[in-house]
Amino acid sequence: MKKTASHWLPAAGLLPVAALAIALAAGRAHAAPGVTVYGIVSTAVRYTSNLDGHHHDQAALVSGGMVGSRFGLKGDEDLGGGQHAIFQLEAGIGSDDGRASYQALFGRQAYAGLSGDWGSLTFGRQYNALNNIGWAFNPLDQGWGNFWSDPIYLGGDIFFQDYRIDHSVVYKKSAGPLTLQLDYGAGGQAGSLARGATLGGGLMLQQGALALGAAYDQRRSADGGGTVRNYAVGGSYAAGKATFYVGHMGRRESTPESTPESTRESARHHDTGGARFNIAFAGLGYQLTPALHLSGAYYRYWQRGHVTTQFLQVPVAMGSGNADSVAVVADYALSRRTSLYLEADVVRARGGAVGRETEYWAGTPATDVARSTRVGVMLGMRHHF
Repeated sequence: MKKTASHWLPAAGLLPVAALAIALAAGRAHAAPGVTVYGIVSTAVRYTSNLDGHHHDQAALVSGGMVGSRFGLKGDEDLGGGQHAIFQLEAGIGSDDGRASYQALFGRQAYAGLSGDWGSLTFGRQYNALNNIGWAFNPLDQGWGNFWSDPIYLGGDIFFQDYRIDHSVVYKKSAGPLTLQLDYGAGGQAGSLARGATLGGGLMLQQGALALGAAYDQRRSADGGGTVRNYAVGGSYAAGKATFYVGHMGRRESTPESTPESTRESARHHDTGGARFNIAFAGLGYQLTPALHLSGAYYRYWQRGHVTTQFLQVPVAMGSGNADSVAVVADYALSRRTSLYLEADVVRARGGAVGRETEYWAGTPATDVARSTRVGVMLGMRHHF
């Protein structure tokens, strides 16, 4: 996910707490069976051309690179009779400046619950099914996750917005080749169970070399004025050293119910109301040697309807547009826990997609540019512990 100012917190407020938590966690991990301390530190040097649509380039040391740096704790206590108490706490960390991410100490995940033969039921801040299934078929995401270079963020990080659900209840169950996830996030709005609430689920099939999945998620606005709906479908097939991936994701932002009926009716007939976004992709992963993994993918993105900027205080209309992207990655394992990666990507945006993408990456939408090409190259290192 893109690093913006809102994602990182000043070190002065959280780092003393984080340092204490890490110290306590490390000691606890040695003392309590079933508690694991883990993490990833990943940093990259990235060059991006034409970042803002006006031919301004950028060279930077970026946190994460191809995967977000993190520190976490997870535990599993055997309660007897096949029942377990489980928990997970995971913090996002900027490996470039040491700050905490997502405006929280454990902003990536924070939940506790129970598990058994019947499945698992957990409560807290958790990933929804759309994230778990949508990422499973992204050709560049296998094993590590994407961050700065992910073409799925075309259009401004729309397909996975709010994929971590606060105040959520998640049920998971695996039976043979099938895995089911259902999730609900309470809106926390007085007098209403619907306002601000999220609801979703997904199903994954893994049978030998074949994997298929589908997921759906919807989120009601806090004021009850509109609903955002997302879906993801995909599949993969492994043949020898190669794995093939294909997928499609969609998002629809409904016209607010506070809008007059005449306007909403016109939106339905003329596609000027709720914004619609789609992305389709296909790619290949290949284990060339035991240490070297290669992957590449093509992404086609398009938007239509009443699309506006995302982060400006007064939204600006962007309108319809589309984009194409090609990305390749070479990942070389120096050891079981440490690897180097080299990534390159090209994005060609047209129409309203230029404004969405430039606002997301550069902070300011290029509203006077009809076509834009952005090229990126990144070299990084990742260490797991």
